[in-house]
Amino acid sequence: MGIYMGTSELDERGRVTIPKEIRDKAGLKSGDKLRLTVLKDKVTIEKAVNLEKFVEELRGCITVKGDIDPLRLKEIWRTVE
Repeated sequence: MGIYMGTSELDERGRVTIPKEIRDKAGLKSGDKLRLTVLKDKVTIEKAVNLEKFVEELRGCITVKGDIDPLRLKEIWRTVE
């Protein structure tokens, strides 16, 4: 499975169209929430976490005392190898 890199043009309102092939490969559909990250001159787009689904998928995997923000939990999870 290769990485498809296409080009798109930024319009006058700052919008970019993600090519259909990329949307299909990433499982993106109309109405999806996207998370944008900027590092120097690089912009990364990823599907935003659906908090309810994320919490449901983790249910029973870990035990946490007290309240914890699910997004913080995701950050911690990413640091584990």
